[in-house]
Amino acid sequence: MKKFILVLVTGLLLSTAAFADHEGLGIGLILGGGGSGFGAGIYGGSFNPGLSLKVPSVPIFWGIYGNIGRHHFGLSVTGDYYIFDKDFFSNTVTNEDGSYKVRLGWYLGVGGAISLNFWDGGWGGVGLGVRFPIGLSWHVVTPFEIALGLIPTFGIFIGDYGNRYVGFWWDIGAELIFRLWLK
Repeated sequence: MKKFILVLVTGLLLSTAAFADHEGLGIGLILGGGGSGFGAGIYGGSFNPGLSLKVPSVPIFWGIYGNIGRHHFGLSVTGDYYIFDKDFFSNTVTNEDGSYKVRLGWYLGVGGAISLNFWDGGWGGVGLGVRFPIGLSWHVVTPFEIALGLIPTFGIFIGDYGNRYVGFWWDIGAELIFRLWLK
């Protein structure tokens, strides 16, 4: 198993330059939120502020979020790979500070999420899920991007509510991301 993971990580690191659409380091602020549930039930909404990170030549967009709800709090870590990352249009704009490339595009991807949450009453649990991010990306000027996305997530939740609970977990979230690209 260790050899398989080593080969997988090595292959990912060696092949990422071919898939790297965004040049440089991307760091940003995420304002997110949405509703979630367990099984067929709806639990409620939450506010998910976070940080975004895109390392050069690695095709994964990372996120770390705080989960703040009416009766719970927690932390989530995500990693998304964009299968499609296409421009609707791209244009060069010139002003007194120089020329900038303005782009409006869209993305669709797949990713993973690990979410650790604690509720009133001292119980908590961990969720492991698969994410499907889809959204619009506007590169306002060369170093600055604004993205708006919808992120359905489905997975398994393991928790303790006075007794062990293992079941289906889902989350339908939206994100507004302000990202700065540094070369």
